[in-house]
Amino acid sequence: MNTEHPDKDERLPGETSPDESSDHADRELESGAVDEEESGPDPAPIEPEPRAAEPPPPPPAAKSPRRGGFLAFLAFLFALAALAGTAWMWWQDQQGQETVEGRAMGEITRLEQSDSKLSLEISELRNRIDNLPAPDSAGEIAALERRLQGDLNDLERMKQSLQEQQAVSRSLQIAAETLQRRLSAAESALTGVATRDLDAGGELDLAEVDYLLKLANERLRLFSDPVAADETLALADAHLAAIDDPIYLGVRQDIAAARRAIAALDLPDYFAIGSRLDDIQAVIPSLPFKSDSPEAGESAAGDGGWWQKVKNVFSGLVTVRRSTELEREQLSLQDQDYVRQRLWLQVEIAHLA
Repeated sequence: MNTEHPDKDERLPGETSPDESSDHADRELESGAVDEEESGPDPAPIEPEPRAAEPPPPPPAAKSPRRGGFLAFLAFLFALAALAGTAWMWWQDQQGQETVEGRAMGEITRLEQSDSKLSLEISELRNRIDNLPAPDSAGEIAALERRLQGDLNDLERMKQSLQEQQAVSRSLQIAAETLQRRLSAAESALTGVATRDLDAGGELDLAEVDYLLKLANERLRLFSDPVAADETLALADAHLAAIDDPIYLGVRQDIAAARRAIAALDLPDYFAIGSRLDDIQAVIPSLPFKSDSPEAGESAAGDGGWWQKVKNVFSGLVTVRRSTELEREQLSLQDQDYVRQRLWLQVEIAHLA
């Protein structure tokens, strides 16, 4: 489609434009006038030659198809680009579907493995449940429930006791911290006194006071013995009063405040509590159980005669027991010993706390 557009200035052979014809006529008139001037006046006027008829304007040139071809080429390029973009998007979609399918297959495989593992565990659990021994009777279950309830009651009492002990320990810790601060202030005051001139007796008294203050702190913090700490502070205050020096008045005030803090503590009677726990431990082996039947024992003890003597002889060698429904509901001797030992240990823990 390499067509050349004809130029506007190009003309067909033998054609002249209107401007050229008018210029040609003007030049002829001018040349005629010059000849007239040179030749002189002509008696007869010379008529101008008639102008040649102007040719018709050339037909408009036909529009070239070059512009239409360019637009068609651009449209083709746009269509090609759209087709390429659509193909690329379709390829990306296919790749994404393959990735999603691969992930889905992997997840399905993992779930199948988990399902098989879970099924195996369920089967093992069922086998264990099937292999569990069934309870012999409802009496044993009731006995175990009663034993569990007794243990829970003991545990609740122990928790209450431990809470009380923790409260006392916190109070002792607060008092110890207060005493430590006051003792630190007292030690600082005693250190300031070292600049003064003292005799040998005064130095010994101050050293003894310092030792007593440290001893009181040790008894309270390490041994939780507020009574001994209070007595030690009282002895230290007596030594400071014997020195009779106003410079130690602040130390004596701190000692008095520490003694008031110790006296404000609500301390339980540990000796009475320990004695009571000892009495409980002594009674535990002889405590009867609810399932015991003393009537049967008394009736058996009342029987006499040669048969009773024979039974007494062989009782240490052979034990004959008659199994009844009542005895099945009762605790065995091993269970009774276990309960007594457990109760004794619980009381011992409370005693140590």
